[in-house]
Amino acid sequence: MPNLKLKISLGKNLLTIFALTCISVSAGFSQTSERYWIYFRDKGTGVQKFFSKSGDAKTLALSLGISSRALQRRAKVLPHNRLIDESDLSVSEKYIQQLQAAGAKIHIVSRWLNAVSVEIPPKQLHALSLLSFVARVAPVRTTVFRGPQPSPPQIPMLEKSEHTADLNYGPSLTQLATERITDLHALGIIGKGVVVGIIDDGFNNHRVHTALKNIHVLDEYDFIHNITDTQHQPWEDPNQGNHGAGVLSSIAGFDPGNIIGGAYGVSVILAKTEMDSSGNADFSSEEDTYVAGLEWEERLGADIVSSSLAYKDFNPPDTSYSYSSLNGHTTIVAQAASIAARKGVLLCTAMGNEGYQYKDSSGVIVHALGTLWSPADADSILAVGATLSDEELASFSSTGPAADGRIKPDVVAQGTSIYWANGATTSDYYFVQGTSCSTPITASAAALVLSAHPQLTPMQVRQAILHTAVHYNDGTSQTSVYPNNLYGYGFVDAYDAALVNGPVLSNSPVIAVNADAVIISTSIKSSSRLLLDSLLVYFKRPQDVSFQSVRFLPEPAADDFFASIPANLVDSTTLCYFSARDSAGRIQTQPYNAPDSLFTLFTLPVSKPVPSSLLLLQNFPNPFNLTTQFQYAFAVSSHIKLEIFDVLGRKVATVIDEDQPAGFYTTPPFNAASLSSGIYFYRLTGASGSAVRKMVVIK
Repeated sequence: MPNLKLKISLGKNLLTIFALTCISVSAGFSQTSERYWIYFRDKGTGVQKFFSKSGDAKTLALSLGISSRALQRRAKVLPHNRLIDESDLSVSEKYIQQLQAAGAKIHIVSRWLNAVSVEIPPKQLHALSLLSFVARVAPVRTTVFRGPQPSPPQIPMLEKSEHTADLNYGPSLTQLATERITDLHALGIIGKGVVVGIIDDGFNNHRVHTALKNIHVLDEYDFIHNITDTQHQPWEDPNQGNHGAGVLSSIAGFDPGNIIGGAYGVSVILAKTEMDSSGNADFSSEEDTYVAGLEWEERLGADIVSSSLAYKDFNPPDTSYSYSSLNGHTTIVAQAASIAARKGVLLCTAMGNEGYQYKDSSGVIVHALGTLWSPADADSILAVGATLSDEELASFSSTGPAADGRIKPDVVAQGTSIYWANGATTSDYYFVQGTSCSTPITASAAALVLSAHPQLTPMQVRQAILHTAVHYNDGTSQTSVYPNNLYGYGFVDAYDAALVNGPVLSNSPVIAVNADAVIISTSIKSSSRLLLDSLLVYFKRPQDVSFQSVRFLPEPAADDFFASIPANLVDSTTLCYFSARDSAGRIQTQPYNAPDSLFTLFTLPVSKPVPSSLLLLQNFPNPFNLTTQFQYAFAVSSHIKLEIFDVLGRKVATVIDEDQPAGFYTTPPFNAASLSSGIYFYRLTGASGSAVRKMVVIK
């Protein structure tokens, strides 16, 4: 059993259970120096020349360190000739060298802001500001440290339901079931094909912790110390990196019986930008490392970024952001969030834990408004508030509106009694609370929606989540209308958000192979009636001229479907794709851009799926002239009869009449020489019921 620890919660002014404050000091920086942003007027000479001589977008992207995956994501939202713009160009190296010559120590370089953060004694700052290429100078603000508050007791755990399939969620069940994430897991939607970036205080033991060691980490970087290891360093606070490890486990962890991450099939990119501190030490969290981490994850191809960090109050002499600054375009982090959104990234960010309650003149307890921190004020993101498991807003959850009147938060999710990995260990877990905990759950939901519908833009994913969110009425006027500044559009419902865009096909189809056939098993679901004739597997070998197709047939009382391809029609080179259409006319393929993209049939995991009840597949071929074969499956050993009847109900042949153990079966070729042309019915009968299908003989 893991060592369960009931941890302290986030305080009123904390985003996380830890005091996530940050110091961005590189080795050798003088303690008498201070941190400043130096903004440049341009990116140097030759910008247009660079664009005109750099060839196509892929070549240009390669020279700028922008991944092909980032280009593919950008192509969903940007014109073909604007996949790369001036914001992607590197900051002028000539300008940087002149700053260094003037005594500035460079810490962070931001392409998006066309700026660098430097450390320099204040008395030298004026000379820098007079350089011809410098547009302006501003302090890098540093966050005030807040002490944590005790956590409330653990809430009761939900009982395992049929929707959780075979996964053992352990204590993490409630935090996922409330958002119906477990229902998507039961359909086989686990986040495959999606890349999630995480910005946090580090990711302790992510290579060895039981819940973390098998996560697919594409890359990691520590922007505090400019090293490639995001784990705790010997000189850091003991808690450094524990919060990020917990967030990582909440999204992508997998340790059955303890924790299942909300989108455990995703790949991740890890950015360490936040420095922890103990007690009242004057450590600080700068915005510059946050911006650098977000830019880097975008270039590497992150689809969704989850960040539990936020900014508003700062250490003297820095001036805190006023409420009027929380308008979506004034703060540094909100500017970066908006640029990321324009480039096709969906940022999920915490509202903050500044919320508080008071009694109005009638004695009714209400939530104070306008307590959010940035970048929750940014547009085109998902700013996330926190609730209890029963969807009641947590007292600490920050509220909107943004300073320009826009509704905030965008959504809420469970943010109390969240179970996640203890990064200080290799196998322990504990309970936490805060908007930093509801944020990764919401990011998981977004990843599942995108995994189910990879063609969606980030704004379409966002809209799906907003428009399917569940409304909660707390009995006051503050929740009488939606959206509102407590709950936003409501409580996240990942299942409905995935289905609102049409049929959902499992991320995890499997095959069973025998001498006669390949049986494909998958899950398909839609909010509208599925058109069974449209549920198809298309397949072809490289030498085949065109695709052949077979139908997916439903297993009764489930969302599981089976299709059977005769073994003589496939080999290890066979390519295929799936297609489904519903009564609303919505079509979904897998891969989503098929037939331009295909997958190899035999790369599917090999399993032995047995339906929960009797299953009779369509005979193949059908129609047929002389011979055909029948395929069926059942879960309970029994006496099996397979009989053929004409349209008048007269039995004309018996194919099978014997005891058989549970499993999949393919009959030997049935010879229909004695049958005339016409329509016939074949019926399978066993201990778990019967099934009938139609076949056509043509002579």
